[in-house]
Amino acid sequence: MTNKVYTLIVVPHARARFRKFHVPVRTVRWAIAGMATLVLTASAFVVRAGLQVSEVWRLRAQNEELLTKAREYEQTAGAVNAKMEHLQRTIAKLGVMAGLESALPEPTAGVGGLPAAETVAPSMETGTLSAMDRSLAALTERSSRLEDFYRDQTHLLASTPSVWPVRGYLSATFGNRRDPFTGQRDFHTGIDISTPLGSKIQSPADGVVVSTAEKGGYGLTIIIEHDFGIITRYGHLQAFNVRPGQRVRRGEVIGYVGNTGRSTAPHLHYEVWVRDQAQNPIHYILDEYRSFG
Repeated sequence: MTNKVYTLIVVPHARARFRKFHVPVRTVRWAIAGMATLVLTASAFVVRAGLQVSEVWRLRAQNEELLTKAREYEQTAGAVNAKMEHLQRTIAKLGVMAGLESALPEPTAGVGGLPAAETVAPSMETGTLSAMDRSLAALTERSSRLEDFYRDQTHLLASTPSVWPVRGYLSATFGNRRDPFTGQRDFHTGIDISTPLGSKIQSPADGVVVSTAEKGGYGLTIIIEHDFGIITRYGHLQAFNVRPGQRVRRGEVIGYVGNTGRSTAPHLHYEVWVRDQAQNPIHYILDEYRSFG
């Protein structure tokens, strides 16, 4: 059987001789089939590449979404962690007041009556849910003990000096220090809160005024008895706003900040005594995060 062919006539230009080419039909068919296969292969490759690019963009979008959620989780975990640490400090102070916890570490001076680097409880492992869960369990157990203790202790709470008598800068802490006048080492039985002259001094708890008088280096001084063996003393006042024998409530103005007695600048010297033993007033103050004002 004779093979069929296609004849191609090529004419370069009008006056040139034309040329004939004979191409077998089978060859043309193979060429067409090959081109079709090539086109289909290329199309499949393009489609596949497009799908891969689309998948890359989808994964990138998911990654961005996960990163955003991770950042939100870190922020949320940090806020929860800070609140839990504040709750730990509050519970620890309530425990000290109730005699259920050991004494707190000594704080350092800070602004607005806030110790600058106070640590009252072991630091938590930040960012781990298991650590937060353990801390919450411990806080729940401790708060339950405190709830049992304080359930019928309304009078004790009202008589406990648990708020700042005045706002200002904590310029001297409780304990050993160098005397500002002699330069010698001595024991400071209270805390000093620097604040403008004439600032109002509020009673930190309910009690009865025992004395309003000038007392040597303390200058003008107020002494209040709060029951349960608790006594508070306020030194270097400018003036009194109460009289001996007067009953006062927490938050009531008892006097005004001055610079009397053995003092170098306006401030309040504040002491807390329990059963004739000087205590660190910071251990009894609950509202540590409130600022000057």
